[in-house]
Amino acid sequence: MNQPFTINYDVFKFSGGVMYDIIENMFCNVDKIIKIEYTKNGVPLLASWMIDDAAERIVRAVCPENFRSQIDATDLRKLLKSLDGWHYTGQYLSSNGTLLGAAVFKGGNIAVVDEARQKDEMITVKPNTILIDRGLYKAECEHIFRFTLAHEIGHALMHRKFCMTEENMKRYAEGSRQRFLMDAESRFEIRDRKKLQSDYDWLEWQANAFASAVLMPNSLVRKVAAMVREGYSSEIEYYNELNITLMDVFRVSEVAAFYRMKELKIVPPQAKRVNNGVIVV
Repeated sequence: MNQPFTINYDVFKFSGGVMYDIIENMFCNVDKIIKIEYTKNGVPLLASWMIDDAAERIVRAVCPENFRSQIDATDLRKLLKSLDGWHYTGQYLSSNGTLLGAAVFKGGNIAVVDEARQKDEMITVKPNTILIDRGLYKAECEHIFRFTLAHEIGHALMHRKFCMTEENMKRYAEGSRQRFLMDAESRFEIRDRKKLQSDYDWLEWQANAFASAVLMPNSLVRKVAAMVREGYSSEIEYYNELNITLMDVFRVSEVAAFYRMKELKIVPPQAKRVNNGVIVV
């Protein structure tokens, strides 16, 4: 059974308090830590436990107070600020809300939607920019905004090698178009790896796994689960109360919280959500 690797922080260099070297190198070829291999197209071969472990260490490094005192939601703006050179900005990315975010590595001209004129336009985007659809800037969209931003940060950290190649990005764009009609709930699901086929599938699986883990760190989820467990004898009632509690504590959707519970095996594999959001087994 694979065991989480140990990060030796002595091998990293701090520069002006910037955490970028630490965070990026958690996924890079640092022999003192772990050897990460890549496919011929530059997709990193990362197991779920590697992503989960590294994401928690990132949150511990950037938001240590979350582990010392009251459990709180991950401060994604603080995390992004620690990545030297990366920033996010809002644009309308599609006319129908199907494109929620994008990580731009090389910069250049990007097609967006001019909301006032309801037509496409080209804008110049600087390298290392995360674009978030402005439709998510509403208060009622906070949960999906946070998941999308965390997802794109995952791309920024894990997928530079793949995304710096133009041919790779063409294939990625094609895979993205094929998935545009996905239902809203599937955006948060950590899909069965046996069903992953294309580079696009793997990149999205890794980014989703990172987003889930960085928003809801393993140890903190289990700590919350233990606290909620004390008040319930019924398994079903416990699962539903925990689902709502995780949503409130970590500022995620009920759907994202449910899939994290399944991923960490807090609920049995046959558990599912029904139309009203109630978990049944």
